[in-house]
Amino acid sequence: MTRLLVEAAEARAVAMELAARLTVERPDLPALALALPFTLAAAAIEEMLGAAPAARIAALDAWRVAALIGTDVLLLKGGAGGDSIADLLSLWRRGDEVFGTVQR
Repeated sequence: MTRLLVEAAEARAVAMELAARLTVERPDLPALALALPFTLAAAAIEEMLGAAPAARIAALDAWRVAALIGTDVLLLKGGAGGDSIADLLSLWRRGDEVFGTVQR
């Protein structure tokens, strides 16, 4: 939440950073686990800050990224490889339309 609200970071950049860190620490973690922090953050932002403009933007961005992570996990499960966090990061680094364009 801090990265999304205080730093106004893009949720997809936060997702890439978190995926990279988790790939080192827990490479076999299920990829879908990455969606949970964004879902929880979005819900908390909406509940605590309501309709404040910055809060709405951050919450919508987090919801969008959670949904996109879920979509990519379905792609992985459908045959594009394994479904671990390491597999997800690899997919993104191979040129994913959304996450593959994040500046590193």
